[in-house]
Amino acid sequence: MTALLKSVAISLTANAASLAFAAWIFDRFNITFSWYVVAAVLVTLLTVALREIVIGTVNRFARGYTIAGGLVLTALALVLTELVVPESGFYIDGWGTWIGVTLIVWAAGIAYGEVDKKAPAPRA
Repeated sequence: MTALLKSVAISLTANAASLAFAAWIFDRFNITFSWYVVAAVLVTLLTVALREIVIGTVNRFARGYTIAGGLVLTALALVLTELVVPESGFYIDGWGTWIGVTLIVWAAGIAYGEVDKKAPAPRA
C-alpha cells in the first residue's frame, strides 16, 4: 500500500468514525447510511485537499495557526458536504450542533494526524 493510499485510508476511517459518533450524540445531526458513506468520503477528500492548499501557503512553524486553521477547514468541509449531499441524507441543524459536530470531526483529524506520522512526501 502506498503512503498516500495509507494516509487517505486512515483519514477516511477517522472521518467515518467521527461522523458516526457525532450523529449518535447529536439529535439535530441527521445522516442516512447511504449518504453517510458519501459524506465520509467527501469530508475526507475535502479535508485532504484543503489541508494541502493551506500547507502550501502557510508557514509550517506556525503550529497555532495550523490547529486553528484545521478547525476552520473542518467546518468548511462540513459546510461543503452539507451543500452537496441532499438534506434528506445529511443535515446539521442549529449552532450548537454545528459547533459540536465540527469539534468532533476536527478532534478525529487531530488524532489521525498523530497516527499518520509518516504522511506522504510533498510533490516536487
